Amino acid sequence: MNMTDRKKFATFALACSLLGGAAVAADTIGVASVRAATAPARVAAATADPVALTAAAALGAIDTDHFQPRLTDVAYAVAFRLHADPTRLDAAWLQADRAHQVALLSALTQVGVPYRRNTSRVGLGFDCSGLTAFAWAQSGYDLARHSSTQLRNAEKRTIDTAEAGDLVYYPGHVMLWLGVDNLIVHAPYPRHPVNVDVISTRRMKRVKFGDPTA
Repeated sequence: MNMTDRKKFATFALACSLLGGAAVAADTIGVASVRAATAPARVAAATADPVALTAAAALGAIDTDHFQPRLTDVAYAVAFRLHADPTRLDAAWLQADRAHQVALLSALTQVGVPYRRNTSRVGLGFDCSGLTAFAWAQSGYDLARHSSTQLRNAEKRTIDTAEAGDLVYYPGHVMLWLGVDNLIVHAPYPRHPVNVDVISTRRMKRVKFGDPTA
């Protein structure tokens, strides 16, 4: 990442730190269940993680003129963490339809939340399929709570036809694609919280993509 990109990231990271208290105060921690009717703007950051905070800010602006620049902020926050190209992430997210944008951003609001088996509770814990079910519920899509069933019920895609926010699956694990290369957001496994990540080259050869909206 060049110096200009680093300066841009530092600017919005500082803004996030100043706004973090308000965002956490408005959090949905303690919600007993996730409902498909939840409005995207009501999905607050579940942690003080910069990715979660910027994603929540973007969701809050989704029907305003501020949405595009805030979406760009999220792309830079994620790219900074993964040492990726923020302009490619930003372009992929802008090209995705609204349902995919909402699902992806909703998952990102939970970055830092602990992994909990058989759980899909905002701010408290997710397993892999719990996170993807939660994220897509925010766009009004009711996904099964089993990873292979989620993939089976989705329309098959390839890395060339998938959108950011589509499901990525390899045996036993489901994630959301970030729209570029082998970058994903997921609830990995015990003692590892929800996070953005990179799929290994070996596993990338085995993954399948699916679109829940088709």
